[in-house]
Amino acid sequence: MADARGGSGFSFNDMAANIAGTRFGELAMRAPEQLQARLARGVTDDDLMPAWADLPEFLPEAEFVRRYGGIGAPRYEALMAEIDRRVGALSLFR
Repeated sequence: MADARGGSGFSFNDMAANIAGTRFGELAMRAPEQLQARLARGVTDDDLMPAWADLPEFLPEAEFVRRYGGIGAPRYEALMAEIDRRVGALSLFR
């Protein structure tokens, strides 16, 4: 939200990267050997980050609230659930 208040704007792309990075860290802690073996076989950006080109970004706070109702609002939560679904569908996390 700090970006929405005076920075580059709220970014669901950033949220997707946050979720993917968190999942990566969780996998590293839970199954380090599995992750190392997968990384040794090679990964691409598409293995680490879900499709994001269609996700809204650069949203000033007023526009973010108008379109998504703010953090915790149903429209925001729906898009966050979609991002979580996309991250979960990445082969690295299945």
